[in-house]
This record gives sequence, C-alpha cells and structure tokens, in this order.
Amino acid sequence: MSKQYQPKSFFRQSPNRFLRQYFAAHNVLIDVDFGELTETQIEPIYDAWLALPEETRKAMEQDFQEIVELATEGGSKAILDEADWHGEDLAPQFAELGGFHEHAFWTFLEHPKCWRGALVLNHADNVPGSYWRKRKNLPDKPADVSDETVRKLEQALGGYFHTTQGRGKECKVDCFKRDERDYFFAYPEDYARADPEWQRGEFKRLVRHPAFEIIFVYSQLERTLDIYIPGDRKVIPDLQAKFAEIILQANLGPDEKDERVYNLTPLKSRQFQFEFAPESGIADVAVRKLRFKIFGTKEQITLEADPTQNKHAVFDLLDKVTKGIPSGQIAINQVGFKVTFAQAPSSRKASTRSFDIGWPNSCSLKHDGRDNMIRKMLADSGIEPQEPHKEVSLAAA
Repeated sequence: MSKQYQPKSFFRQSPNRFLRQYFAAHNVLIDVDFGELTETQIEPIYDAWLALPEETRKAMEQDFQEIVELATEGGSKAILDEADWHGEDLAPQFAELGGFHEHAFWTFLEHPKCWRGALVLNHADNVPGSYWRKRKNLPDKPADVSDETVRKLEQALGGYFHTTQGRGKECKVDCFKRDERDYFFAYPEDYARADPEWQRGEFKRLVRHPAFEIIFVYSQLERTLDIYIPGDRKVIPDLQAKFAEIILQANLGPDEKDERVYNLTPLKSRQFQFEFAPESGIADVAVRKLRFKIFGTKEQITLEADPTQNKHAVFDLLDKVTKGIPSGQIAINQVGFKVTFAQAPSSRKASTRSFDIGWPNSCSLKHDGRDNMIRKMLADSGIEPQEPHKEVSLAAA
C-alpha cells in the first residue's frame, strides 16, 4: 500500500540530486543551492516551492503523488515488469539506489517511457480483490491488440453501457503487456456529476463527466480472463463475451463451473507443516484466523488472533472454544494466513502478506509477484484447490 502524499515528507525522502534534476527540468527553484543542503535540510526547498504559482505547484504535485504511489515494493515490481517489456533490465540500477522511493523517482526522471505502464499495472495489483471475476477455459488464441481491434472494443463497450445503463457513450482502452498476460484498461464515460470546487479563488459547481474503470487481464497460457469491475456483477458475462468476440475473434460457450475445492481440514491442527523453498523468499507462515462450523448445529464461529508473538495463538483459542468436541465434528470453511518474508538488507523490518482462503475455492491472493510464490506454497503444502472428493465435501459442508 502506498503512503499518503505530503510535500515535506516527499522532499525529505528524495535525494537532493533528484530534486535538483526535477526542478531544473521545469526551470524553477534555480536559486536554491541543492549542493549546500544536507539530505534532510528541506525547509529552503519547501519554502521556495510554496512561493511558486499555484498552477505550477498543482502540476508538480500530480507528479509527486504518482512517485509516492509507486514508492512501494509492488511499485518497484511493476516498474521492473514494464521495463522488461521495453527490453530493459533496471534491476542493477535499483540495487544501487536507496529504497523504493528512490526507485520510483529515478525511473520517473530517467525512464519516462516506463512510467505510465508501471502506474496502471501497480494500480491493477492494488484494486480490491472482491471485484475481480475469473473466466476459465477460453480459446487458446493470442490477443489481438492492433489499433483497429482496440478501437472496436472501445466502441463495443461504450455502446453496451450507453444502451443498457445510459452512460459510457465515450470509451478509451489502453493495452499493456506483462509477462505473458495482456492487460486492457477500459475507461467508459460515467454519469455527469456536479461537484463544488475552488477554481482561481472562486467557489463553483462544475459539471464533470468522469470515467469509470474496467480492467481485463487475459492469459493465453492459462486460458483465463479476469475482469475487474465494481458494482453490478450481472454485466460480467456480457463483457466476457464482447472481449472474446473482439479481441480473440471467438464465441464463448456456457461458463464451466469450477468444481475444485480447497482441502482445509488439515489446517485445524497446529502441527500442520507448510512447505516452501528458500528461493520463494518466504520465512514463515502462520494461521491467524479460523472460521468453522460444528456438525449438528447451525452455528458458525470465527476466531482471530495475532500470531506475531505466539504463532499458535488462534489454535489456543480453538482448543478453548471446542473443548470436549471431537475434531471430526469441526468443519473448517475459511482460513486466514500471515506470511512473513525474509527481511531485505535495506529494510527496517520484514514484510508480510495477509490473505484468506475459503471453501470451496475462494482466495484473496492476486496472481503477481509474491502472491504467486504464496500460491506455490499452498500447492506444495497440499492445500491448493483439487477436484472434490466425498470426504472433503462433507468436511466443509
């Protein structure tokens, strides 16, 4: 998650050489002697920046906020992925810089062609997971990303929402490649809004036509299509069909229901051992939440505990709550995990990732970077979704 933008904090985290280069490119703050300032002596920079015209500062703040947005581990990963698509390896340069903020600022200054793609890929990694919907078993065909075909997709999406919902008359679609996946970011026109705003010292209500966002992620290798769209889920089958018809030149048949299920039964034991390789970067895995049902009752119980100090804290709670109840009568239907990664030399503390999996096959993990490593850990540990067996189904019913 990116940090909140604050100008003083931004200047404090930015090397003076980067600030000097940025302001010189805009021909401002030329009287500030950056060479005489220490890296934390930001007041002269801040005061000079405040004296700039308001419109100039607003434009710069947009740049600064984008840099802060990418000043995370995930942001650095998105930059590297986008640079790789452009045929460049930025990892050696990143190794010489002092952390994620410098990664982002340096890329903004030195590799602007990677900037837009990194921003939208990082955004896709951080939208709420509950709004993604997956379609499997798509035709094994490459995505057509020609300008002509993308324009057809824009027209089809705009026409669909304009006809069915009275919005979306205009639509813009941008395409990006990441690994073997094709990303399509669609921006149909939303309903008009009248918002109060300050504009050049006057208080006005300005009518705007914002865009709403749809993200399509197609994997020919996996034959899957993930769609992100907040709100009405009923439109998703239509969007899947339009994408396949235009981008893949194929017609979709009925959606095949995913019958696989997670095997959560072993996770009700504190003795369960997670399997992961050293190269995964995972240092430890702990269960932080258990939700379960007890056969013969209509009750559902959720237990949560912080595993930081006591890795088995949630199992201590489970023992108290289910004292005297045979283990076979307890059906686990949701598990929350906390994964701790090996601490990087440049980090003050180890990074963590919390996520949930639920019966039969829901998972809040994404399909990028470290989340893919976690998914492999689940597979190696025998937890990944499998074709259902009678005993697994009964245990989670």
